[in-house]
Amino acid sequence: MTDPSEEATIEKLYQYGEQLNSAKDKSQNVKDYQGIIAVAKTSVKAKQLSAQLIPKFFKFFPEQAGAALETHLDLVEADELGVCH
Repeated sequence: MTDPSEEATIEKLYQYGEQLNSAKDKSQNVKDYQGIIAVAKTSVKAKQLSAQLIPKFFKFFPEQAGAALETHLDLVEADELGVCH
């Protein structure tokens, strides 16, 4: 059984992704994208989902490019995600 706080974090990530998917002007949802970046530093499952969501919405948030790129590179380098180096 997973930790309830981890489940809440994963659910929040899915909400961020759904809100960004449904938004006509995604650039208005900066808080959702920032949330994805922030949560990417938590559990393995959150890292896996964030690793998919960060690049998916990257082009809509040029002002977040630095934080997004740094976080995504950290995810690629994370041993627990199993990404080849």
